[in-house]
Amino acid sequence: MSQGEVRGTDVLIVGAHLPDLAGTHPWLGDKLQGAVRGLHVRTKVVGAGGPVAAAGTARGILALSPRVVVLIGTCGVYPGAVERRPLDLVVPSHAGLLCHAVLAQRAAFPGPLQTTVDCDALVGSSLAACHPRGLLAPVASPLADTTDDALAATVHPATAFVAENLELFGVASACRAADVPFVGALGVTHVVGRSGRRDWSTFQHDAVTAVASAVVGWLHKGAPGLRHG
Repeated sequence: MSQGEVRGTDVLIVGAHLPDLAGTHPWLGDKLQGAVRGLHVRTKVVGAGGPVAAAGTARGILALSPRVVVLIGTCGVYPGAVERRPLDLVVPSHAGLLCHAVLAQRAAFPGPLQTTVDCDALVGSSLAACHPRGLLAPVASPLADTTDDALAATVHPATAFVAENLELFGVASACRAADVPFVGALGVTHVVGRSGRRDWSTFQHDAVTAVASAVVGWLHKGAPGLRHG
């Protein structure tokens, strides 16, 4: 593995903020870019929240022309959805836009609005297999963290979403617009609700470190599912 400057980009790893990418440091070095099994890997901070992350991802794709984009981050699981514990891996099968007012039938998405983006199935299933407790499942992106227990409990029964991450839908939408395969790798930090922010603070570092190990494991296996470039 080389830690020097690389030409071209096979895999672009993005995160909402630098702490989400810290787990890649042992493999990619101080510059957070390098080569793994002959694959050129770069990282980029795209910003927090869906709209900002979408714009940041679009800029990264334009500058680097990656063969695949991987979002590293964290997620909360919805009450009653699945048995998940901190540091587990959730790989989104698709990203969905979530609005609690729409769920409560107090608002409506306009007909032309795209509310779901599929993630790359081949890469996603291969990546989930690189973690001892990896799960491929639908993940929601609300505009803000869901902090009310009663509200959180309504999401999975109404939508089948298993978890939430604010940046996922924005990053997935930018990739879809650029016709670049996309997958997410999200470390579980909490159950969605009033204790979520406290638990996120406790488990964030270890969660993204575990996620980075799974992504690097996928790279060391030759990145199964990655289309030839």
